Amino acid sequence: MSADTLEQADNENSKQSPERKKRELANALVEALARGPAAHTDKPEQSAQQPSSAGSSEGARLMRVLALGFVLRLFILTFSSDFVSKHLSTRVELGTPVTSYNRLVEGLHLAAQGISPFDGGLFHQSPLLLILFRAPFGWLPQLFSDVLFVAADVSVALMLAKIAAKKITLPSFAARPLVPGETAFYCLPSAVAMLYLFNPLTLATCLARSTIVFSHLATVCALYFGIGGQINTAVALVAVATHLSLYPAVLIAPLSLMASGLPGRSEAGPQPSSLATGAVLPLLKFVVFFVAIHALFVLLYGFKYFSATVEFTLQVADLQPNVGLFWYFFIEIFDEFRQFFIAVFQLTALAFTVPISWRFRKDPLFGSVLLVGIVSALKSYPSWGDLSLFLGLIPIYEELVKYMQYTFLSANLLLYGVGLAPVFWHLWIEQGSGNANFFYAATLVYVFGQITLLFDLGSAQLRRQLDIEHPETRERTVVQE
Repeated sequence: MSADTLEQADNENSKQSPERKKRELANALVEALARGPAAHTDKPEQSAQQPSSAGSSEGARLMRVLALGFVLRLFILTFSSDFVSKHLSTRVELGTPVTSYNRLVEGLHLAAQGISPFDGGLFHQSPLLLILFRAPFGWLPQLFSDVLFVAADVSVALMLAKIAAKKITLPSFAARPLVPGETAFYCLPSAVAMLYLFNPLTLATCLARSTIVFSHLATVCALYFGIGGQINTAVALVAVATHLSLYPAVLIAPLSLMASGLPGRSEAGPQPSSLATGAVLPLLKFVVFFVAIHALFVLLYGFKYFSATVEFTLQVADLQPNVGLFWYFFIEIFDEFRQFFIAVFQLTALAFTVPISWRFRKDPLFGSVLLVGIVSALKSYPSWGDLSLFLGLIPIYEELVKYMQYTFLSANLLLYGVGLAPVFWHLWIEQGSGNANFFYAATLVYVFGQITLLFDLGSAQLRRQLDIEHPETRERTVVQE
């Protein structure tokens, strides 16, 4: 073999080594996360490879992050309960009529007295939450209820970390070529969990005991099992998340594309014949699961349950101010136009489901991330907790950060919206020196920041795909006249 041939082989191996190391380390991370914290107590063998030790180290780091997040939340809830009850639990930015802990307590009180919780006109949440909190509320101290909220929030962070580790091993990701000149990289699972757990919006949502955390848990679990190929489990979890919060139903479209098994294998994407067999079946299963859950509770509570939950959310029956677009508009609208604009607003939130899912059919996980962000901005009863989940999913696609052009703009819009909302609420409600326009203006800035971030993230993914498929375009200069 000639020296030139040997040199060429060495160059090819050196080019493939970053990708091979990435795959080996990713597999080690997934294996370490699957084993759990008990695996780190075993003594490694002398012949253990470097990726395995790196995976074990990353698993231990993740457990420390989760433990710190758990302890911090429980410490604040235990030793600052008065502050939480006075300043967080009643915030309209953190709790809505369908996620408020105070309304959940009202429903638990009614159920304890043998009265249907849906008769009072205040409780609009899932009966599953009544079942979950019945024992802690009735016979156990408040600490046990707090542990449920904290455990759910930390579990969301754990599942986000598992999604980040699992994504690297997906065929659609591992087989994808890199941008010319780019070094293989990814966001560590522990970093993904840390960015979610210590986000002030996430922390405030958990401390306010917003029940949205349980919907978030079902949502991220559905995404994890979906990318792992366990479609039946993912569909059932989406049905549960939809039962809790209604809008996660949009995720059934990207999950159906995951079920088709074709994204990443074919450049043309899923074919119509494959969609008829592989993608429609999960949709039918979702409908069966969703109808079965609601039919069960209709039998237990009557049709008042359905009108107090699903119909309540769709009709926007309670116009309590929040960080969404619905409440102010429907306060001002004439009653004869109400049904028309309700249909327009609700369809706006759902209309992006099929286009987004189909445009990013080669990467349904990314389509799911965008849909979570769209729901966060356009649902009828949003809160800061919805944005926290969207922000927690973005680090999974760290490779897109360098392609985002409006990060400074979207960050400032979100910071202004989050910072001004409590100020304008104080001026409006407590001091009386402002009015509803003040608070709604902050809401518009907040929603516009989310839409800007969504547009920037989607454009970054498309630009990256263009650089991969047509690297020659990176050298061209665009001249505008």
